[in-house]
Amino acid sequence: MKKILKNSSGKTSLVLLLVVGLSLSCSEDFLYKKPTGVVSLEDLYTKEGVDLLLTASYSLIKGAAIKSGWPAEAYSASITNWVWDLASDDAYKGSTLSDLADGGEIERFVALPNNAHIINKWVVMYDGVSRSNDCINAILNAKDMTDQERSEAMGQAKFLRALFHFRVQQMHYQVPFISHEESNPGSVPNDHPIWPEIEADLTEAISLLPERFPSEPGRATKYAALALKSYVLLHQGKYTDASPLLDEIINSGIYSLAPHFFDNFDYDHRNNSESIFEIQRAVNDGTAQGFNGTPDIWTTNPPTTSGLPVCCGMYQPSMDLVNAFKVDGNGLPLLGYEGPRYDESNLKNDMGLGPNDEFIPPTDLLDPRLDWTVARRGIPFLDWGICTGWARDQINGGPFELKKRMYPKSLEGIASHTSFARSTALNTRFIRYAHVLLWRAECAVEANDLERARNLVNQVRERSSDDFVMGRTLSYTFPNAPGSEGAEVDWDQPAANYLLGTYDSFPDQQYARDAVRMELRLETAMEGNRFFDLRRWEILDEVIPVFIEKDANFRSFMQGAVFNAEKHDYWPLPESQLDIQAGVLQQDPAW
Repeated sequence: MKKILKNSSGKTSLVLLLVVGLSLSCSEDFLYKKPTGVVSLEDLYTKEGVDLLLTASYSLIKGAAIKSGWPAEAYSASITNWVWDLASDDAYKGSTLSDLADGGEIERFVALPNNAHIINKWVVMYDGVSRSNDCINAILNAKDMTDQERSEAMGQAKFLRALFHFRVQQMHYQVPFISHEESNPGSVPNDHPIWPEIEADLTEAISLLPERFPSEPGRATKYAALALKSYVLLHQGKYTDASPLLDEIINSGIYSLAPHFFDNFDYDHRNNSESIFEIQRAVNDGTAQGFNGTPDIWTTNPPTTSGLPVCCGMYQPSMDLVNAFKVDGNGLPLLGYEGPRYDESNLKNDMGLGPNDEFIPPTDLLDPRLDWTVARRGIPFLDWGICTGWARDQINGGPFELKKRMYPKSLEGIASHTSFARSTALNTRFIRYAHVLLWRAECAVEANDLERARNLVNQVRERSSDDFVMGRTLSYTFPNAPGSEGAEVDWDQPAANYLLGTYDSFPDQQYARDAVRMELRLETAMEGNRFFDLRRWEILDEVIPVFIEKDANFRSFMQGAVFNAEKHDYWPLPESQLDIQAGVLQQDPAW
């Protein structure tokens, strides 16, 4: 769009007059001379250009659209979805009340269309769509690519376009689908959910992509596309359609559960047998502040007050999530059948205690995955020593911290940036084989194939049955934390009373449904999908109001919060985008 600059008196700007003067005094070639250092899209219509455009598209998966400074938009748009997990019963915004206050609006369901996270998510996701479309057009026009190179590149571009569209469709009731053929993206309305278009992109990706890129594990493969399409179908309740896609992954023989649960979150086991689509992270490669590492989750490890070289205590596990890891005498979750439900009482914790107060950890039977996911007082924190309770503001964020994304002290400076330790080289496993097994178990339950569902769930549970955190504290004050100096610890004993059993039977469909959903929660806790899983199961209105009521008694931050199922199942479209596309985009009627 051309605009004439005008000054305050309404007269044409001197800038315009200078441009006109230059155009009259120079040769006509001046108008057509290409500016130095500027690359047009047509310049990238080559094999090399396609790869550069693909790299640019992949780079937005982590949400960071800038290469220096403070990437606030990356938090909102991160593939980890951690900001949006704050709306679930799994997580708190954490840190302090004023830190990332607009994230607290997500948590309390008071975010409006001008919330920065809603805006940032939209902008970055559609930037990803735009980059993917540029790549598709380059592939169609490049003359120096073989048929195989063209197919593999197109498959990746279609996968990425589907992924970015999927993430924005998850957020909102109806959004526009932007095709590479669209000359005016601003004219595309949001008049329907775009699930069919996302499915079509993934179907094409499946047909074009190879089973593996052996030397480049970060690229999307046929099985990544199959898994993502399965998840897209599950979001629509299409269990029958998803089942054969998941079976194809399982029957491929390529994937298997890693030997240990924690192998999915550490540096030494990146891109292992369980990985289906894994976001590659790198540090100490010359980029400022480790921008190729984890700029989207810089702030989600324990705060600096812990004595660890990281920051900032955001994205804290909820009390309800911690309670969910309690088990009965058979090592099974407390589902409320013929026994107590997990949330009828809180696991003993250090809420309200000072750093030097005595705390004796609880003796309840627990699923061992708890202490690989959550940092609890009195339990070893990897090899950093005993966690002594590091929450910055318990009233705001409760007493627990996230453990799943932290590197061990032994790899400091290797798995972390040497001068900016909050940026790490721990990859993000967006889709792993455990997801596939549990999604397939969901499909089996809905088909009333309860034995198949039970076997799939048990596979996942058996893997973690002896994944114990070792190191039982025998003293209950920790004056020299972090580290074990001053604490008496028996390193030959498990840190807690762990027990993880398998199911002997699923007596009926509802029991099976509850068991599978609980297993997905425990296995993938703090991985960003919980709110969206509750919505696709159509139980948000059953879960969230009860969670708020109980949590408000435990943590004053949630007092007065209200979840309206008719409104808060989706977020509103950003107000700024509605202004830009006035008359084209329509706000969700619930807003």
